[in-house]
Amino acid sequence: MRQFKTGLLASIFSVIFVSSSFSQDLVSPYSAYGVGLVSEKGYVANNGMGNAGIAYQSPWFIPVLNPALLGGQQFTSFEAGLNISQNNISDEATRFTQINGGLKYATLAFPIIPGKYAISVALRPLSSKNYEIKRNSSNQITDPQASLSRFKGEGTISQLSLANGWNITKNIAIGAEANYNFGKLTDRTIYQDIINEGDTLRVPYLVSAEYTDNFSDFSFTLGTNFRTKIGENYLSFGATYDVQANLNTNRNTFLQILSLQEVPLRNEENENAFLENDIEGTTVLPQKIGVGLSYIKLTAWAISADFSYQDWSDYSSFGIADNNFGEQMELKIGGEFTPDVKSGTKYYERVTYRAGLNISNGPLVINNTSINSFGITFGSSLPINNLSNVNLAFEVGQRGTLLNNLVQENYLNLNLSFTFNDRWFLRRQFD
Repeated sequence: MRQFKTGLLASIFSVIFVSSSFSQDLVSPYSAYGVGLVSEKGYVANNGMGNAGIAYQSPWFIPVLNPALLGGQQFTSFEAGLNISQNNISDEATRFTQINGGLKYATLAFPIIPGKYAISVALRPLSSKNYEIKRNSSNQITDPQASLSRFKGEGTISQLSLANGWNITKNIAIGAEANYNFGKLTDRTIYQDIINEGDTLRVPYLVSAEYTDNFSDFSFTLGTNFRTKIGENYLSFGATYDVQANLNTNRNTFLQILSLQEVPLRNEENENAFLENDIEGTTVLPQKIGVGLSYIKLTAWAISADFSYQDWSDYSSFGIADNNFGEQMELKIGGEFTPDVKSGTKYYERVTYRAGLNISNGPLVINNTSINSFGITFGSSLPINNLSNVNLAFEVGQRGTLLNNLVQENYLNLNLSFTFNDRWFLRRQFD
């Protein structure tokens, strides 16, 4: 027991120190908008069930999608997750593949009153930018004003969250989560001017304009859960509300003249490269409503369905709205099955198997076309001992379309996590 706790605490501190290495989400040109691609909040068990779980609670996993579900926490649990992603990006003329990955999240949850009141601490990404786009403004041979542009963005907004859940009655639970959001997002545009000098085309230099937003502020999520027993099974209803977040944002705008090798030139233009430094503003993330329904036979099987709505037309940055955003509705459906959790001879009967799907319309609307996505998921939990698991989830999906000069992405996500459960804070008994 002591070795487990020592190792667990060492793992937690290691995660904290390497938190800056959180993986960015898929390389995607659609992350160029707003605060980038918003990360799935669910953990690997949820990922395998189509990312559903607002009303789903398991004794073996931390309920991250609804803080109210924490009230049923029986064990002290630690979970850390990794992610590897492949994205095949194509338009009408080109196609390429990107692969990335890394640490995804880490969470510690423990009951103050087992089965009644519990809290959790988590470190995870909120959103990320990861894109690079090249564009020709016109025909470089025939147009003397032709130019090349390259757009690049990177960065992550992370969340350090403190959640608590309370079973106020046998059937009703409430919860709340406070998130400290921090990190930076950078968008950079490099212009390559082409000058026509008679019969000669000359590129004298590059112009780089870089915009960096640093975020530091709180956001809040409220949750509730109602469950009732039907025979030997349970019917659970959950609801969550993400309060509109007004994130304090500090912006720096940096302009430079570069050589063709993208090395800053030493000249007067670069003497005062900062056009705007430490400009204070606000980034508004719109409110979100989610509801979920689960039908559960404890330690055997569960079926879950979630629906959420968020109006991203309310998004703004420094008081400026983005017309490329609209409403987003998401539907997530999934289930899990464990043949025999108590089997002592057949390991595969103690394995939990999962499958699901998710559908999302928006929130991006580009060229009058909604950027929708669809994913199919599979997963499993492999027991290490009676309490802890290795969890796997695999998702294959598509985002966007080739219509209207847009980009289509076909992505693969592989998620891996380790869940360690134990009983802490129990009064020692003596004979």
